[in-house]
Amino acid sequence: MTEKLNELEKQILRNMKNKKHSLIDLANKSDVSPATIQENVKILIKKGYNIEVYQDNQLELSKTMPKQSNLTIDTKEYFGKDWIRFGAIADTHLVSKYERLDVLNALYDIYQKEGIRNVYHGGNWIDGEHKFNKYDIKCIGIENQVKYFVENYPKRKDITTHIISGDDHEGWYVQRQGVNIGRVMQDRARDAGRNDLIDLGYMERDIIFKKGTGQFVLRVLHGGGGTSYALSYTSQKYVEALQGGEKAQFGLVGHYHKFDYCYPREVHILQPGTTEDQTPFMRKQKIQAMVGGCIVGIKQDGLGA
Repeated sequence: MTEKLNELEKQILRNMKNKKHSLIDLANKSDVSPATIQENVKILIKKGYNIEVYQDNQLELSKTMPKQSNLTIDTKEYFGKDWIRFGAIADTHLVSKYERLDVLNALYDIYQKEGIRNVYHGGNWIDGEHKFNKYDIKCIGIENQVKYFVENYPKRKDITTHIISGDDHEGWYVQRQGVNIGRVMQDRARDAGRNDLIDLGYMERDIIFKKGTGQFVLRVLHGGGGTSYALSYTSQKYVEALQGGEKAQFGLVGHYHKFDYCYPREVHILQPGTTEDQTPFMRKQKIQAMVGGCIVGIKQDGLGA
């Protein structure tokens, strides 16, 4: 549950569950006018529910979200000079009893000292809730977990954090309840006076850094599947599986709780580590937690390469 819902809002969500409905159908089911349904749907969307409105006036509580369009940045305006420098972080898992807020705050102290103004986060920013982590989290419920995140995630002057949402942990709220969890996080942050926490979208987002007549693409993504014996294996297989023309020049990959840098098929791939200690589940699965984060420095030539 996100913000408190009235009875009509609850009924609309129940009626939309698992299938499309027309505006008229929803109005008939709730014995109200279509205009009333339309107004309450707008409120539900504002509260964070991922309701798709189609051209034929069909509505659906969607458990998936489309990929966001590419974000284009002029390198000179955004970073200055020739060097692009940013913080890279992933898998902070706030709300977990194994979170390392001390490490996370130390990283942001370093970022501030080094003049880093933008940090990119590879997902799993909260721990979410599932049957196998229910004894490992400090609070339950979307609003409580997001509130904890907004109150405890580091805030430093002139630093903005751009956050992708994974399809696990925070993504469980998307899949179970049809909530746009990234937008809820950003909205609650702004309500609390924080404009430094930016929702990049769900699962992956391409950021295009333009310079002169050229560009390079940074892809921030949250991976999937289990970890592997060789640290670079998941990164290599990801790049090998990409269709022609789909390669970014740089991939920042969250999910695996590892630190690794590799260069398969001329794509720079960074796994930036985690700020969560090894959990009992990870020990059971023989998964190591590499605690830390990174600063990335990239130099573009006059044509953007």
